[in-house]
Amino acid sequence: MSFTATTAVLGYEFWDTGWFDLVSMDSHLFLFFPTLGIVALFAFFVPAAALTDFYWRYVRFGRLRYAIGFLVLAGLSYAIAASLLASPKRSMWEITPAVLKADQGEACTEDGVCERLPVLNALHGLRTVSQSRWGLNDFIRKCDRDVFLEPEAAPERKRFCFASTALTPSPHLQSDTECCVAQQRLSAAVSETYTQDDRRSLTAQVHAATLPMKVFFLLVLLTLSVLLVARYRGIETNYRASARRIEFSVIIGTAAVLFFPFMSQAFVESVGALYGLTGRGTFSLITPILSLAFGIWTLLMVFFFYRRRDKDLEAIGKMGSAIAAALAVLKYGIVASVFTRLVGSGADVASIAGLVLVCLAAIAALLWVPRKWDATNAESSAGSAVTTTPAAGQPSQAAQEPPLPEPMHYRMP
Repeated sequence: MSFTATTAVLGYEFWDTGWFDLVSMDSHLFLFFPTLGIVALFAFFVPAAALTDFYWRYVRFGRLRYAIGFLVLAGLSYAIAASLLASPKRSMWEITPAVLKADQGEACTEDGVCERLPVLNALHGLRTVSQSRWGLNDFIRKCDRDVFLEPEAAPERKRFCFASTALTPSPHLQSDTECCVAQQRLSAAVSETYTQDDRRSLTAQVHAATLPMKVFFLLVLLTLSVLLVARYRGIETNYRASARRIEFSVIIGTAAVLFFPFMSQAFVESVGALYGLTGRGTFSLITPILSLAFGIWTLLMVFFFYRRRDKDLEAIGKMGSAIAAALAVLKYGIVASVFTRLVGSGADVASIAGLVLVCLAAIAALLWVPRKWDATNAESSAGSAVTTTPAAGQPSQAAQEPPLPEPMHYRMP
């Protein structure tokens, strides 16, 4: 419910106030959780259930350790959510639609240039340009000058400024100095309006109530990856019948969750183009750390999966993972630009519809493929149960085969 509530409330509250612009701008929040987040919930249910049962039955003091870990993650989730909500930089959707519509900007002229453009116009201009380009890095200005470095001697290139200029076929271009002032005004207008309680939107209140649960979900995924690797031998021994189901779920879940750091980076890129580097809030500042954490998480998931495979496939898998990681590091800006265009501020109905279809297909696979395996295993078991009567003087098949070993109970010393 917490994954869909914020998006549903935003659509209801801002339906005639550019709700699609707001959703695409903060796609890591309004688009990821109702789609890919739900896929991850389906995918990691079986691995999480196996790990929970393992701690409950086979680990020394497992129930106590599990309960303590749960409380620690819950406390961290609340603390992190409180820190994010205390950020002085706010988003447009946290302000009521009536206030946003009433905003006229500051000192606007007839040619469409303002000291600060109306907030909804600025956002719509950003989205329009983002749909026609791959990435917005060219519009990110560095407003803070380094006092230890001499400014470049080359003449400054003027660029379009989303915070001050209306989008026209031949828009007015501005220098970094002019645009930085407008970006600061735009960021201040949004943040200062949010400080007035009667101007805060219903979406902002729902977001504040559900954010700890979203943070808890992400922390659980990170913790789950560590425990799956650390307890791999015990899980493989005690849940051998569910091994394929667990591995398949891990693959689907990892692929879904990998979208979150990239969609977060797309959000940071859009914020930089709209508000400037000084307009970034707490979440934008911690996004690089978040991306690193999920990169480590992905490697742990890869190690978990390939430990069951033969050596050749394991080597191929690790080599492919290393190549993919290197490309992600070396071309991270390109990857972020692609996400900005497809599932970020430049997203359109077609790309979001495609994402929804992919998510539905993933959920269908999670529900159908394991059932097919179960049916195949049941047929194999039924076929193996049919035995022939041995000839006189010959031992039966059961007598010839050694007894199967009893399941090992993996216990920590």
